[in-house]
Amino acid sequence: HRLLHLRGRLKVLLTTNYETAEKFVKKYGNNIVGIISDVRFPRNGIKNPKAGVKFAKWARLVHPSMPVMLQSTDESNSSIAKAIGADFLHKHSNTLLQDLRNFIISNFGFGDFIFQLKNGKDVYKATTIDELINGIEKVPIESILFHGHSNHFSNWLAARSEFQLASRLRPLDVNKFESGEDVRSELLKQIRLPDDKSKFGQIVNYTRGLGKKVDAGFYRLCDGSLGGKARGLAFARYMLKQSEIQNNFQEIKINVPQAAIIGTDEFDRFMKDNQLWGKALKAKDDQKVNQLFLDSRLSLDLILKLESFLEDATFPLAVRSSSLLEDSQYQPLAGAYSTFMLPNNQSKIQNRIQDLRKTIKLVFASIFHINVKSHLGNTPHRTEEEKMAVIIMEIVGQEYSNNRFYPTFSGVLKSINYYPVSYMKRDEGVAYLALGFGRTIVDGSKCLRISPKYPSLVPQFYSVKSTIQNSQSHYYGLPLNGSALDPNEDLELFPLSCAEEDGVLKWLGGVISAEDNILRDSLSGPGTRVVTFAPVLNWNIIPLTDLLNEFLSMGKAALGCPIEIEFAVNIFPDQNKKPEFYLLQIKPMVLTGVKSIQLTDVNKTEIFCQSQITLGNGIIEDIYHLIYVRPDTFDPSKSREISHEIESLNKQFEPDSSYILAGPGRWGTADPWLGIPVAWGQITNAQIIIEIGHEELPVDPSFGSHFFQNLTSLHIGYFTIDHKNIADFIDDYWLKDQNIKKKGNYVDMYQFNNPFKITIDGLSGYGRIAKPKSPVIIGMDEGQSTGI
Repeated sequence: HRLLHLRGRLKVLLTTNYETAEKFVKKYGNNIVGIISDVRFPRNGIKNPKAGVKFAKWARLVHPSMPVMLQSTDESNSSIAKAIGADFLHKHSNTLLQDLRNFIISNFGFGDFIFQLKNGKDVYKATTIDELINGIEKVPIESILFHGHSNHFSNWLAARSEFQLASRLRPLDVNKFESGEDVRSELLKQIRLPDDKSKFGQIVNYTRGLGKKVDAGFYRLCDGSLGGKARGLAFARYMLKQSEIQNNFQEIKINVPQAAIIGTDEFDRFMKDNQLWGKALKAKDDQKVNQLFLDSRLSLDLILKLESFLEDATFPLAVRSSSLLEDSQYQPLAGAYSTFMLPNNQSKIQNRIQDLRKTIKLVFASIFHINVKSHLGNTPHRTEEEKMAVIIMEIVGQEYSNNRFYPTFSGVLKSINYYPVSYMKRDEGVAYLALGFGRTIVDGSKCLRISPKYPSLVPQFYSVKSTIQNSQSHYYGLPLNGSALDPNEDLELFPLSCAEEDGVLKWLGGVISAEDNILRDSLSGPGTRVVTFAPVLNWNIIPLTDLLNEFLSMGKAALGCPIEIEFAVNIFPDQNKKPEFYLLQIKPMVLTGVKSIQLTDVNKTEIFCQSQITLGNGIIEDIYHLIYVRPDTFDPSKSREISHEIESLNKQFEPDSSYILAGPGRWGTADPWLGIPVAWGQITNAQIIIEIGHEELPVDPSFGSHFFQNLTSLHIGYFTIDHKNIADFIDDYWLKDQNIKKKGNYVDMYQFNNPFKITIDGLSGYGRIAKPKSPVIIGMDEGQSTGI
């Protein structure tokens, strides 16, 4: 039931036999909104020509108000269905899909609530809960009783995530009331019961001026699915209000940013009205796709709502994607789509509206970008199946001098720590923290990685030199005097001196003294400025680690799985103003599996690669190729050229073939000086990736969270070779004796006659890659020979 809150949509329980169907009704009967059944299916292991009829009779006996539809190729079953009060669907009907759609909309709570009389006449339409109340007050009693008999009220509310309210209405039996007016009164009483927690979590349909009247903070501009990211945001609001976390941390304000959601119906309408499907699917260039969408029109209804919304929303806005597949646990498309940051501060509202309309169109267009198509090609999904919702969200931050806007710091919190050190445990979680906006983290740039349970253990800062090398040196802020419509140019990189000028660095930084080369947790005196988060972690100016540990526990309990959270924090110069913690996103953490694999002892000469820090789980024995970036010719200044060389080799592989990719430094980083800045589209056939430590690249083993999500969702194994750990190694001497199939300026490709054997233990983090073995030829026993 917790997952219903997360998803905010109905689930389908599918079974092919009578016994399981009966079991489902017994177990989930109070939450089932309707039944669609064949007439003929197995019962007791034998196909029964009337099993569906018997099941429908039994289900209606247990739940008299349950909507039931029987379907069959035999039209004579129509009269049987009618006799037991069930609808009937003829499988050979020319209007099959329309009939099915009408049944679902009428009974399962989708679409508007249409008050009807028993003869099918419509008498009132309700889109919102307030309109539902108005309808119950006004419509004839006949209509109230008609819908009450079939659980239409509770089904409609449940489909809108109003589970508490739906559960109050579901047990009401209209036959037990003395009069129809008593039914009407009880319905109104139950719906009007005070429920502040529910109101906070609900999504309010936006109407002109609503933002100034209602403190809901979460609005729907268009109907349709919210998409994965928006569902997570809605669930985050609900989870916060249901919990006691604000009462437990009264010294800090905990909230979710205001947001307005454009449901997927607008995307469907936009694609259809502008005839874009064929053109967009055939397009081979991202710029052409963008221009195609910019030249198209949004619906008038949405444009009018956007104009009204911007009259209320005078703060900077993030326009974020929220597709159907985003943030799903098994095939997420993390970071694949576009997000735009808008200052939203122009004096003329027409200019603000124009920028907002353009960014919405560009978010729609990002479904058809080459990188997304390439990614979808490696999943069971097709581009035509994707739909896009859009989140227009308040940007968390403060305005500083010189038109800079950014939060004090941002962070990403994960339930599983794949890089535990010392006495840390993998299931205790890990947090990534960065001054300014979180793009620093998701792009894989320098940030602080801590264990919320042991915040004093910071392996990145093991020496003064490593502190300087691994500390964040720049941060992202939003220039309020800009209006870039490129998702890579909306934010600007600023040096730490700007954060010090703004009074922000004092909350997060320290100085390596120029006099004695000692790290001090203050900014007094000359020296190199570093971002250590010492004032937060050591002085506890806000209870950050306690709060993060609470979120780990609460989020995992709510979602029923390991989680990932994005957040932002504001600390104000005015000490009378409480710091703010904003929950920006919560989603299931993508896991490759953590079942322990038994690693047997082998001769070290048989091992090509071994690491105690790996990501993934399982055994792979079908990889024959290796793409290897030679350490002796690696040059960080040429890392982009190396990326293109790898991409060229990647294109030579068929979709169902794969290779091991190995090279020095961090993979997928946005900073080319830390490693090799490949995008996922350049290495789509890599099944195993090896990050090799290097004396000149003392890179903290990590990767950008978007790159990380794509690795894990596609079950890519990741090895980190720590050059300081004698247990970790890669046998490059063995490689020198192997034949190179293709030699490049920086990259070699090897092809072997036999496969590597890759073994990764997801629980311990230990992994190894065995060298390809020649098959052992066993001679035939002469006694078993035919003699031929």
